[in-house]
Amino acid sequence: MKQFSSPVLYAGLALSLILHLCAAWLGEGRIHPDADYQILEFANFKIGLEPHLTLPWEFFEQIRPAIQPAIAYVVYQVFAEADPFQAAFVLRLVSAVLGFVSTLLLCFHAFRWLEQQWAQLALFFATGFFWLLPFLHAQFTSENWAAIFLSLGIWLLLRACDADRKAAIALALVSGITLGFSFFFRFPVAFALMGLALWLVLVRRPGLLIVAMSLLGFGIAVGLNAVLDAWFYGEWVLTPVNYFSANLIDGKAAQFGIDPWWYYIEKLLILFVPPFSLVLLLAVLAGIIRRPTHILVWVVTAFLLGHSFIGHKETRFLMPVIYPLLILAVIGLEELGQGLRWQLTKPRLQRPIKIFVYFFVAVNSLALVFFSFTPARQEAVIHKWMYEQGKVGRFELVTYQQDPYHDGGGVISFFRTPNVSPKLVSTPEQWHLLATQASQPIYLFLPTAYPPPTIASSCPDMTLEVSALPGWLRMLDWGQWLSRVDIWSVYRCGAHEANHEVRED
Repeated sequence: MKQFSSPVLYAGLALSLILHLCAAWLGEGRIHPDADYQILEFANFKIGLEPHLTLPWEFFEQIRPAIQPAIAYVVYQVFAEADPFQAAFVLRLVSAVLGFVSTLLLCFHAFRWLEQQWAQLALFFATGFFWLLPFLHAQFTSENWAAIFLSLGIWLLLRACDADRKAAIALALVSGITLGFSFFFRFPVAFALMGLALWLVLVRRPGLLIVAMSLLGFGIAVGLNAVLDAWFYGEWVLTPVNYFSANLIDGKAAQFGIDPWWYYIEKLLILFVPPFSLVLLLAVLAGIIRRPTHILVWVVTAFLLGHSFIGHKETRFLMPVIYPLLILAVIGLEELGQGLRWQLTKPRLQRPIKIFVYFFVAVNSLALVFFSFTPARQEAVIHKWMYEQGKVGRFELVTYQQDPYHDGGGVISFFRTPNVSPKLVSTPEQWHLLATQASQPIYLFLPTAYPPPTIASSCPDMTLEVSALPGWLRMLDWGQWLSRVDIWSVYRCGAHEANHEVRED
């Protein structure tokens, strides 16, 4: 940190924090249905607003830990005044701040692993401005919270190994608790924890006391989560055992698809922004080869190897190690830079290198702005509008061919208001009959950005009420080419009523 001037450091920190807060404020929705169906809907059941029969099979198999539903339960009851959207915002806000802090702490510690000032500067800006991080940090998902607590646990463990005896005991204990919670946020993070444990015992070898206190802390976390699970399920259960039994022994996870072992290599090539990802992955490989005893090498390698042997794979499963991979990429770039210094200093290579860096910064910045200022999922825009209309009074919403509370993955109850009654129409003929006989304005939900001609023809004065398509993008869509894309909208047929305002997100 000494190499950075204070204005640059503080400005970078402030801007990164602002991006995280914007992602929390604007990033409504979820990046995967599990964030709703296995966290918020579980919390909704405990609140008493949802019958258990609408919950997914994971509830009945008792394989999901209660820690995140419990957090959502407390936020809903205490901090959100029983408003589900306010609760979701608080959860995103807490997630974003924790994600920002956890990566920053590990970043500051990682400076000691780098010798060159340019490498430290690159790591600092990757920490604050890599396109994916603010967006991911603002998600109340198991993958994100596992990543947060994994980073915090690694940082605490490194501090414990360097501290004096008294401080080391406390730091190791807290590190164990933190890593234990990381495990309960997402059980497959066990692969990373196994790599971390092997590094601690075989490479760092800090002494029996540090190892024992870390294990004690991990045991405390297991005990606390066991109590939470018993509170949630109404009986004592071993959710980690149930999880691995259902998914690995009974093969439940494989029913959702099996992918080849190189699946995660392919996804990393996309996440690290092609074509620059080729260089970054080569840098990660260089970091692994040149620093084989590095703590992150053991953590990341164990995590990726373990996940590669599991048949069912998803991109989101990579999230706990995205930031450690970025650190390894910067370490690898520094190693490559030192090894090829005699080549890279040649004048004929300076211009291509600068163009490469500037182009990467430009592409990354565009993605950063887009993902920090847009909803994570379009459904949230419509659900929030419906909830706000329900505050005014009873409200009927005609839905065309799809119920917005049934998105194909399950039944959405947490964000539902009892004051809105969806009425499904399946054909243009049904809609025509309804529209021509109505004496009051009708609000029509469409799973498209624009009403199809067969729908619009039945209502000459149809106007937009709310849409998941941002208003600025709709203005640029001169040829309505987005009409072929599934973008949820609500249109009004008939005269405008009071208390209803057009909203485009």
